Amino acid sequence: MPAEFTGEQKLRIVLESIIRGVPREEQCKKYSITPEQFQTWHDHLIKNGGKIYEPGALRSGRSSRTKKVKFTPWYVSSLLAISILLNLGGGIVWAVWKMASPEKEDSLVDVFPDIESSSNEENEFEAADQSTEAIEDDLQLESLIKQVDEFAMQEKDLDPIDRLSETPEIVKSREVREMLSNSLKLPESPSALQLASEVEFLDQTYEGKHVVYLVDVGGYQLEGKDGAARFNRMKVALLESLTKLSKNSYFNLVLCWNLREAHALGKTILRASDENKKFASDWIKSIGTDLDGLKDGRNQFYPKELLYAKPLVGVVGPWYGLATAMSYDPDLVFFMVGNMPKFMPEEVSRLDFNGLGLDIGASSTSSPQLVDKDGLNSLIRKTAGYWLVALQSDRNLPSSQEDIEDIAMSRLGLENWKGPQAPMRTEVPWDKAFDNFLAGLELGIEKIPQVHTFQTLPDHQVWPSSLQNSMEEFCESSRGSLNIFP
Repeated sequence: MPAEFTGEQKLRIVLESIIRGVPREEQCKKYSITPEQFQTWHDHLIKNGGKIYEPGALRSGRSSRTKKVKFTPWYVSSLLAISILLNLGGGIVWAVWKMASPEKEDSLVDVFPDIESSSNEENEFEAADQSTEAIEDDLQLESLIKQVDEFAMQEKDLDPIDRLSETPEIVKSREVREMLSNSLKLPESPSALQLASEVEFLDQTYEGKHVVYLVDVGGYQLEGKDGAARFNRMKVALLESLTKLSKNSYFNLVLCWNLREAHALGKTILRASDENKKFASDWIKSIGTDLDGLKDGRNQFYPKELLYAKPLVGVVGPWYGLATAMSYDPDLVFFMVGNMPKFMPEEVSRLDFNGLGLDIGASSTSSPQLVDKDGLNSLIRKTAGYWLVALQSDRNLPSSQEDIEDIAMSRLGLENWKGPQAPMRTEVPWDKAFDNFLAGLELGIEKIPQVHTFQTLPDHQVWPSSLQNSMEEFCESSRGSLNIFP
């Protein structure tokens, strides 16, 4: 930048700082000026900038100051004298010339009454030039603003090749507008703002622009006499809300089940474009209402291993799904959850129980508890006894049928067998899981999104009280709600 700044440059430096919020220190460093210089320019703009909008101010100022510099230059008088000499002759010309010279001196005195008379004509014309510069400085701001409006349409459709022939005025207009364009934007209409900040779900309107739909798709959702119908109603409610999303909104769809399983539509929050909404709708529709169709439909798009969310160990069940949904930093979370405590034991790894303080053996789906189911134990003992009788004569066997069966079970190596092992469900300490979930949150309470939970439970089934109470507590603290669906 030059050592001396023009009025236009000073104006740009101050406007850039005000409109774009650039600190004074950065602006001074950028343009190699002192804080005192910047503050002087800033105060001058604030104090005098509004004068251009006063009625008649610019008009009166221009006319009065222009009047002071209105005079007849000496070379005009000389040309006039020469013309007269050529037409009227030397004698008349000499008389006219003598008369014209005093008038010139008088006019200069009249034009500059505040300036002391001087025999040096160069000093007089230098003062006139300085007065002209003062007028230009005062009208500079008005000129720039007019140029912006005047050349706006000219530059709008200008091709890059046509820019080569731009006039200096057009270039100056474009530079001013480029400096202000990032900050001076027209606000959106109220209707557009409303569409972008509202989400409808189950005939209710919620405030929020970023929403995550969290859906429990475990096999237990299909249990009960109306399990499939209930699951279908859940899908319809989800599709209705999804299709009503504004294009200015953002969303994601996360499916979760069992203790620590999840898939998502995207790795980041997605704009609610028609294309993205169609992907989500197709995914929802592809989830069947039988166990095989449910398993095939839910395993699509991004599995948990490819998501950025990495919940802590010991975060299981509904808390695992919520931790995944909240990793997208939404304003709203709609959680449609089933009877997750009744997870599928055969689909759960014993690693999922880590961090819960449980001592899980080699298998997390079974225990040493033995049962006699439907008389199967008795049937096997009788069959073994018949086998032993057929193998050797009765006279070599005891008379008691029970003793015969004991001998047969011993020969078969089943003397200690009492019946088939039945899978035993491991009770999850939901209080511990909730504590792990809270410990893994990296958000302050004010940044937690609103969580609206809708339970889809079969008739006469409820969650364990520890899980129910902690979910109620969390929904309330997030300014959300806990509801029964439908």
